[in-house]
Amino acid sequence: MKNHRVKTLKTKTPKPISSPLSEIPPAADYTVTVDCSEDFHSLCKWVIPGFRKIKSRSLYSRYFQVSGYDFRFFMYPKGDSLSVPGHISLYLQVNDPCSSNCDCYACYKIVIVNVVDETKSLSKESVYRFSKNRKSIGWCEFAVSNTVLDANSGFLKDGVLTISGEIRVLDEKMEFSSDRSEGMSYALNGKVTWSIRNYGLLRQMVKTQKIISSAFRVWEAYLGVNLSKSMVNGAENLSLFLEIKDIEKNPVIDRSCWCLFRISVLSQKPGVSHVSREYYGRFGGGGDTSLGWTEFMKISDFFDEGYVVDDNVLISVSFNAIQESSFSFRIEGVSSGKCKGMINCGYLGGKSKYGLVKRCDDYTGKIIWKIENFSRLKDILKKKKMKGLCVKSRRFWIGNMEVRILVYPRGQSQKPIHLSTFLEVLDPGNSSGDWSSFIVYQLAVMNGKMIEKSVVKQSAERCSNATKNHGWSEFMTLTSLFDQDSGFIGHETAVFTAEVHILKETFMTTESSDNACSVTWKMENFLSFKEIMLSQRILSRFFEVGGCKLQIGIYQSSANICAYLGSDPLIDNFWVNYRITIVNQNDPAKSLCKESSLCTKAYFNADLQLMKVSDMLDTDAGFVVHETVTLVCEILDCCPWFEFFEPETGNMEAESSDCQFLSAVCQMDINNEECKKTFSEVSGVLGSTPYEALQSVIHLLFKSASQCQCIPRAVNVVRARLELLGAEISPDLLDLLGTTMNSQHEIAEAMLREIDCVFALDEKCKLLDVTPCPLSKEMPYLDSGTRHAANSSHREDESRSHVHHYFSDIFILIDMLSIPSLTIEASGAFERGVAHGYIDNQVVALVLEKHAERFSANSTAREKNAESLFSEEFFTSVLALAETLSLSINSRVHNFVQMFYVTLFEVFSGESYHTRMLRGLVDLATSPVDNSLEMNLDVLIFLVHREHGFARPVLKMVGDAAKHDNTDHSAIRHRLRCLEEKIIHIGEEKRAELSNISSEKATLLERLTETEAALLHYKSEMELERDRFTCEKTEVCAHIQDIETQLEQLCSKHKDHVAKHSMEKRDYQDHLHHVETQLSHLKSLKHQELKKLLKEKEVLAERLRHAEANLEVSDRKLKKHASKVVIQEEEQQTQLDEIWQLKQKVEQIEIVKQDKEEEVAHYRACTYDLEAKLNDCQKHIQFLENAHREEMEQHAPLYGVGLESLSMESLENLLRIHEDGIKNIHALQHQLRNRSGHLVSSENPLQLRQFATYSTMSYC
Repeated sequence: MKNHRVKTLKTKTPKPISSPLSEIPPAADYTVTVDCSEDFHSLCKWVIPGFRKIKSRSLYSRYFQVSGYDFRFFMYPKGDSLSVPGHISLYLQVNDPCSSNCDCYACYKIVIVNVVDETKSLSKESVYRFSKNRKSIGWCEFAVSNTVLDANSGFLKDGVLTISGEIRVLDEKMEFSSDRSEGMSYALNGKVTWSIRNYGLLRQMVKTQKIISSAFRVWEAYLGVNLSKSMVNGAENLSLFLEIKDIEKNPVIDRSCWCLFRISVLSQKPGVSHVSREYYGRFGGGGDTSLGWTEFMKISDFFDEGYVVDDNVLISVSFNAIQESSFSFRIEGVSSGKCKGMINCGYLGGKSKYGLVKRCDDYTGKIIWKIENFSRLKDILKKKKMKGLCVKSRRFWIGNMEVRILVYPRGQSQKPIHLSTFLEVLDPGNSSGDWSSFIVYQLAVMNGKMIEKSVVKQSAERCSNATKNHGWSEFMTLTSLFDQDSGFIGHETAVFTAEVHILKETFMTTESSDNACSVTWKMENFLSFKEIMLSQRILSRFFEVGGCKLQIGIYQSSANICAYLGSDPLIDNFWVNYRITIVNQNDPAKSLCKESSLCTKAYFNADLQLMKVSDMLDTDAGFVVHETVTLVCEILDCCPWFEFFEPETGNMEAESSDCQFLSAVCQMDINNEECKKTFSEVSGVLGSTPYEALQSVIHLLFKSASQCQCIPRAVNVVRARLELLGAEISPDLLDLLGTTMNSQHEIAEAMLREIDCVFALDEKCKLLDVTPCPLSKEMPYLDSGTRHAANSSHREDESRSHVHHYFSDIFILIDMLSIPSLTIEASGAFERGVAHGYIDNQVVALVLEKHAERFSANSTAREKNAESLFSEEFFTSVLALAETLSLSINSRVHNFVQMFYVTLFEVFSGESYHTRMLRGLVDLATSPVDNSLEMNLDVLIFLVHREHGFARPVLKMVGDAAKHDNTDHSAIRHRLRCLEEKIIHIGEEKRAELSNISSEKATLLERLTETEAALLHYKSEMELERDRFTCEKTEVCAHIQDIETQLEQLCSKHKDHVAKHSMEKRDYQDHLHHVETQLSHLKSLKHQELKKLLKEKEVLAERLRHAEANLEVSDRKLKKHASKVVIQEEEQQTQLDEIWQLKQKVEQIEIVKQDKEEEVAHYRACTYDLEAKLNDCQKHIQFLENAHREEMEQHAPLYGVGLESLSMESLENLLRIHEDGIKNIHALQHQLRNRSGHLVSSENPLQLRQFATYSTMSYC
C-alpha cells in the first residue's frame, strides 16, 4: 500500500492518446463472468486473453449489474497520463441505465489474480460514492507492468490475465423536506432523513473507512452526512459529522453556508429515546469543511440499544441556515470619524452573492455582510435557549491577512442584553504561528433609514496568534437593534460592516550581545496612517533583550512625530538604555537619532520628539520614500533593576548564597546540547531541593524543558514537588508559577492537562487509592534515595487533609482563569475537581487568601484597601467561575457553589464587589435557563439568611429586572398590534384582488370562446393546406437534386459572407475602442492636445485612403462574382437538360421493363431519403436565417434601431456612413445594370435578389 495513489475521474474516463473506439478489441473477448450475485453484493471475474500482444491504449470490459447499476472495469495496460511510466492503471466505472444520476455508495475490491499462487495476487480495496460527475474511481499505479508480464510471476497463463472484483452497494434512501418554494434551488430550513437498509453488509468496512450520504443543498453549499467509527481512550465510538461536498465538474465559486444543525440517530425500538446533538458553524468560505462529533455515542449502545434493527439505520439532520451576502471593497484610508457609507470605495477582490473570495494585495479594505431574516435567527436561538452562539462571516483577504466578522446575536453575557461584535484576523501563510500584525479597524451596524445613526466603533490593536479576535462584547443593546422604528433591521435584514487598515511592515532584529541589540522597523504604507496617528498609536511587535520584552511606539503629537519604547507589564523591573533613529533613505548620513533610557516599572519614560511632520513629509527630505518610513531602535544596554534593602535580623548572605547562584544560572543562556543534560540534573535534585532555593530550581527546570521539548515531564516533576508542600508555598513561588503560566502558553497547557487528568478520576478511584504516589509514578528518573524520601513523605501526607494535597493545583487553575485561551478548559477542570471531591471551600478560601497576599505584595501602600486589594481582571475571572459552576447539574457542585459564594463575599469585602456578585446572581436567577434558576435562587436565599443586609439590594435588583421584562413585554405587545393591523390591510388588498380576478376571468372566458371558433376555422384551413402540400410534394421531388446543388452554393457563399462580416465587425470594434480612448483623452487634456488631434486626423485620413482602396478591391471582387454567376447559370441549364433526358430514358425503361419492381422499390427508398435530406436542408436554412437575423440585430444602429442611446457625434458619423454607402450602392447598381443586364430577365430572379442583398450586407 506504499504506492497507493487513488485517482478520481470527475467527468469521464481519461482520454487516451489515440482513438479508443478504433483500438478496443471485440467486446466478446472481454466478457465479465459473475460468479456470485446477490441483491447488493457481487463477485465478478474479467478474463483478458492475449494480454502480452495487446497494443491498445485502453481496454474496457462489458457492463455487469449490481443492485440495478451497470459496472465495468477499464484498464490502461501502459498507464494513463497521471501514472509513472511502467505501471498498469485499473479503474471501476458505474452507469445507471435508468437515469443519468448514478448516485450510489459502493465498497469495492479489485484483484489481479496470480493463477500459480493466490497469496501473491495484487489487490486493493476502498470505498467511494459515485455520482453524476464522478462515475469512475481506481488507481493510476495499480501494479508494475514488468511484474505482471513476467513469465515466472504467475499472473499470465497462456497469455491470459484474470482480474476479479468484489462490489458491495449500500441500500439507502434520502428523504428531504424543506421550506423552499417553487423555483428556489436552495433551502434555508429543512430536515433530511437518511435510511440505510443493509448496514451489516458494510459493517466491517466501516471500521477503517467512512460512509458518506448523498449531498443535499443548504443555502449555496452542498452538505452530506459522514458516518464512521473512532477509537477514543481504547473505546469504540460512533462518529457523525456534517461536511461540505464538492459535486460540480469545474467549481467556479467557493460555496459556503452558516447553519445551526441537529444530528439524530433514531431509535427503532419502542421506549428508547433518540440520540441527538446540536452544533453550529460555517462550512467552507474559510471555515470548517466538516463539523460534528468523534464521540457521538458508543458503538456498543449503537448496536445493542435498538438503533440498528435488521441492518436498518435511521439518521436525521435538521438545519436552520442564514441567507446572507457579503462583499469586500478597497477604501482610501480609514476614517477617524463615523461611517461614511460607500464613498470613495472600489472593488477589492471579495465576492458578491456567489463568488470566490480572492487574495488581494491592498492593505485597506471594507467588508459588508448582510444577514437576511436576522430577527428569525434571534427567535430560533431564543426558542432553543442558546446563549454565546457566534455567527461568523466568510473570510476575506486584506493584504496578507484573512479577515472576517464575528457576531453574537444574543451577546456573550448570561442574560442577553447586548449585541457582541468582533473582528477576527489570521495569517494563514505563517505555519509556525509566530506572527504579528498591527491593524486599525472599525466595526459598524448600519442603519437603513438614516446612515448617520449607524452604530460605529473604532480601535487599533496588534494581532497575533494568541490575540486574533478584537471587538466589543457590549457593542449595542438588543432592544435598540430589534426596535422596528430604529431602522437597524430593515426588511428583516441586518447589515454589518468592517473597515480594516493593516500596517505593511518589516521587522528585523540583529543581536550584537546578550544585553544589546538593534531593531529595524520598516513601515511601507506609513502615509496611509498619517491621519490615524492623531488619535491612535502605532505599535511594533515585541522583541526580547536579556529577558526583557520591549516594544516601539510612534504617534503624532501636535505638529511633531514622537516615538517611545514600551515594555511588557508582566515582566520584572529592567533598566534599558536605547537610541531611536529615523532613517534618511536618500542620504543615511542625514538620519536623525535621539537617545534615552527607561526603567520598566519604577520610573516614568519620557517620549522622544523626533522631528516635525512637515519636515518629515517633504518629498526632497528623504525620510519618506514611496510611503515607506524606517525606524531603527538600538538597545545600548539592558539589565535587571535590583531593589536594595537592609535585612531585619541577622546576616542572610550565607543562607542566600545558593539562591543567588541559582538565580545567576537562570539568567544564563543554555545551548541546545546542554539543555537536556541540565534538565536531567535539575529534575533529579528537585525532590531534595531546600525550600529557599525551590523557586530558582523550578525556574531553571522550566527554562531547560522549554528548549529540549520536555515540558510534560517537567510539569509532572513540579506538580509532584508542589503536592508535597501542600498549602505551605511561599508567595514568591506562587508568583513565579503565575508569571510562568501567563507568559509560556505551552507550559500552561501541559499543566492544565495534568491537573484535568487527576480531577477527571471519580471518587471510587480516589477511595480505592488507584493513583500511586505522584513522585514514584511521574518521576521515574529520580535517584533511589530521593524516591525513598518522596515515598516516605507521601505516606506521612496521607494522614493530612485530602484537599490540601491539591492546593497548588487549585491555585494554578484559578490563576489560569485570567488566560483567555484557557478559561473554558480551566473552568471545566475546576468543575470536575469539585464534582469528584478534590476541591472544597476550605482550600479555595486559602487559595484566595494567597492571591490576596500576592496582590498586596505587588501593590503600593496607598492602594491597599478593601476595594482595590484584588485586580479587576482577577475578580471578573473568579466571578465568571462561580457563574459557570452554577450551571452544573451535579449535586455536589451545587452544594459547593453555595459556600463558594459565601467565601467570595468574605474575601471580596468591598461594596462594589458585593453589588456585582448580587447583580450576577439576580440575573442568573431571573434568566430562563432551567438548570440555573433553582440553583441561583437557593444561593440568594442562603446568602440573605446568613446576612440580612443583602435582602434590600437583592429585592431592588429583582424589581429592576421585573421592570426591564415589563418593558420588553410592552414592546412585544406593540409589535403584535402592528402585525395585526398589517394582516387586516393585507386581507383587504386580497379581497380587492379577488374581485379583479373574477372580472378578468369572465373576460378570459369570452376570449376563449372566440379562440375556439378561430381554432376550428384554422383546422379546416390546415387540412386544405395539407392536401395542397401533398400535391406540391410530388413536384418538389423532381427538383431535389437541383435544390441540393443550389443549397451547397448558397451555404458556401453564406459562409464567406459571415466570415467577412465577422472580420469587419472586429475592425469596427477595434476602431470604436480606439475612438472612445481618444474621446476620453480629449476631455482631460487642454491646449497641448490640439497638436495630437491634428496627428490623429492625418492617421484617420490615411486610414480613409486605405478604406477607399479596399472598396476598389471589393468592386473587382463583385465583378468576379458576377462572371461566376453567369457561368453557374449556364452549368445549371446544362444539368437541367441532362435531367430531362434522364427522365425520358426512365419513362422508356418503365414502359419496357415493368417487371423490375425491385428497382422501383429502391427508387422509392431513395425518394424517402431525399425527403429527409430536404427536411434537414430546410432546418439548416431556418438556422442560417436565424443566424442572419441575429447578425442583423447586432448591426442594428446601422439600420436605424437603438439610435436614442447614441451621442450627437456618433449620429453624425452614422449619417455620413449611410450617405456614402447609399452613393456607392447606386453606383454599383448602375454598373451591374450596364454589365449584366441579361441577368434581370433570367429564369431565377430570386437568386439575383439574394445576391444583391448579400452584396449590400457585405458592404455594410
